[in-house]
Amino acid sequence: MGSNSLNIAESRTGEICVVALAGRIDSTNAEQLMTHLNSLLSSGAKAILLDFSGVIYLTSAAFRALLVATDEAERKTARFVLCSVLGQVRELFEMGGLLDAFTIHGSREEALARLV
Repeated sequence: MGSNSLNIAESRTGEICVVALAGRIDSTNAEQLMTHLNSLLSSGAKAILLDFSGVIYLTSAAFRALLVATDEAERKTARFVLCSVLGQVRELFEMGGLLDAFTIHGSREEALARLV
Protein backbone atom coordinates (compact mmCIF):
# COMPACT_ATOMS: atom_id res chain seq x y z
CA MET A 1 0.00 0.00 0.00
CA GLY A 2 1.56 3.29 -1.09
CA SER A 3 1.51 6.46 0.98
CA ASN A 4 -1.51 7.82 -0.92
CA SER A 5 -3.51 4.63 -1.17
CA LEU A 6 -6.68 3.43 0.45
CA ASN A 7 -7.38 -0.20 1.23
CA ILE A 8 -11.03 -1.28 1.50
CA ALA A 9 -11.72 -4.68 3.05
CA GLU A 10 -15.28 -5.92 3.28
CA SER A 11 -16.67 -8.66 5.51
CA ARG A 12 -20.04 -9.65 6.93
CA THR A 13 -21.11 -10.21 10.49
CA GLY A 14 -24.61 -11.57 10.19
CA GLU A 15 -26.65 -8.95 8.31
CA ILE A 16 -24.05 -6.24 8.97
CA CYS A 17 -21.59 -5.34 6.24
CA VAL A 18 -18.30 -4.30 7.83
CA VAL A 19 -16.05 -2.12 5.69
CA ALA A 20 -12.55 -1.77 7.16
CA LEU A 21 -10.64 1.20 5.77
CA ALA A 22 -6.88 1.61 5.92
CA GLY A 23 -4.61 4.39 4.68
CA ARG A 24 -5.49 7.88 3.47
CA ILE A 25 -8.82 9.02 2.10
CA ASP A 26 -8.34 12.02 -0.17
CA SER A 27 -9.29 13.42 -3.57
CA THR A 28 -7.40 10.61 -5.34
CA ASN A 29 -9.56 7.84 -3.87
CA ALA A 30 -12.70 9.31 -2.24
CA GLU A 31 -14.69 8.52 -5.39
CA GLN A 32 -13.60 4.87 -5.06
CA LEU A 33 -14.95 4.82 -1.50
CA MET A 34 -18.22 6.50 -2.50
CA THR A 35 -18.70 4.03 -5.38
CA HIS A 36 -18.05 1.09 -3.06
CA LEU A 37 -20.54 2.32 -0.45
CA ASN A 38 -23.21 3.16 -3.04
CA SER A 39 -22.77 -0.32 -4.52
CA LEU A 40 -23.40 -1.89 -1.10
CA LEU A 41 -26.50 0.25 -0.58
CA SER A 42 -27.79 -0.49 -4.08
CA SER A 43 -27.36 -4.22 -3.47
CA GLY A 44 -29.72 -3.98 -0.50
CA ALA A 45 -27.35 -3.76 2.47
CA LYS A 46 -29.38 -2.56 5.46
CA ALA A 47 -26.53 -2.05 7.94
CA ILE A 48 -23.06 -0.78 7.03
CA LEU A 49 -20.29 -0.31 9.57
CA LEU A 50 -17.23 1.67 8.49
CA ASP A 51 -14.20 0.80 10.64
CA PHE A 52 -11.76 3.71 10.68
CA SER A 53 -9.11 2.04 12.88
CA GLY A 54 -6.65 1.88 9.95
CA VAL A 55 -7.31 5.36 8.56
CA ILE A 56 -4.36 7.72 9.04
CA TYR A 57 -5.66 10.83 7.28
CA LEU A 58 -8.66 12.17 5.41
CA THR A 59 -9.56 15.33 3.51
CA SER A 60 -12.75 17.20 2.67
CA ALA A 61 -13.20 14.83 -0.29
CA ALA A 62 -13.52 11.98 2.21
CA PHE A 63 -16.09 13.87 4.26
CA ARG A 64 -18.10 14.53 1.10
CA ALA A 65 -18.08 10.81 0.23
CA LEU A 66 -19.23 9.94 3.75
CA LEU A 67 -22.00 12.57 3.75
CA VAL A 68 -23.27 11.39 0.36
CA ALA A 69 -23.28 7.78 1.59
CA THR A 70 -25.11 8.81 4.77
CA ASP A 71 -27.81 10.56 2.72
CA GLU A 72 -28.12 7.55 0.40
CA ALA A 73 -28.41 5.21 3.41
CA GLU A 74 -31.23 7.34 4.81
CA ARG A 75 -33.05 7.20 1.48
CA LYS A 76 -32.76 3.42 1.45
CA THR A 77 -33.63 3.11 5.17
CA ALA A 78 -30.26 1.54 5.87
CA ARG A 79 -28.17 2.07 8.98
CA PHE A 80 -24.76 3.64 8.33
CA VAL A 81 -22.35 3.91 11.26
CA LEU A 82 -18.67 4.57 11.85
CA CYS A 83 -16.37 3.17 14.50
CA SER A 84 -12.81 3.59 15.78
CA VAL A 85 -12.54 7.23 14.70
CA LEU A 86 -9.47 8.04 16.79
CA GLY A 87 -6.55 10.41 17.19
CA GLN A 88 -5.79 12.82 14.37
CA VAL A 89 -8.68 11.47 12.29
CA ARG A 90 -11.13 12.25 15.12
CA GLU A 91 -9.61 15.73 15.42
CA LEU A 92 -10.36 16.31 11.72
CA PHE A 93 -14.00 15.32 12.30
CA GLU A 94 -14.09 17.75 15.25
CA MET A 95 -12.49 20.62 13.33
CA GLY A 96 -14.99 20.13 10.51
CA GLY A 97 -17.88 20.11 12.98
CA LEU A 98 -18.87 16.69 11.66
CA LEU A 99 -18.90 14.47 14.76
CA ASP A 100 -22.67 14.95 15.05
CA ALA A 101 -23.27 14.33 11.34
CA PHE A 102 -22.55 10.62 11.77
CA THR A 103 -23.32 7.84 14.23
CA ILE A 104 -19.88 7.03 15.66
CA HIS A 105 -19.07 4.22 18.11
CA GLY A 106 -15.80 3.81 19.98
CA SER A 107 -14.99 0.29 18.77
CA ARG A 108 -16.09 -2.29 16.22
CA GLU A 109 -17.42 -4.51 19.02
CA GLU A 110 -19.56 -1.69 20.44
CA ALA A 111 -20.90 -0.80 17.00
CA LEU A 112 -21.76 -4.42 16.17
CA ALA A 113 -23.57 -4.81 19.50
CA ARG A 114 -25.65 -1.68 18.78
CA LEU A 115 -26.46 -2.72 15.20
CA VAL A 116 -27.74 -6.20 16.05
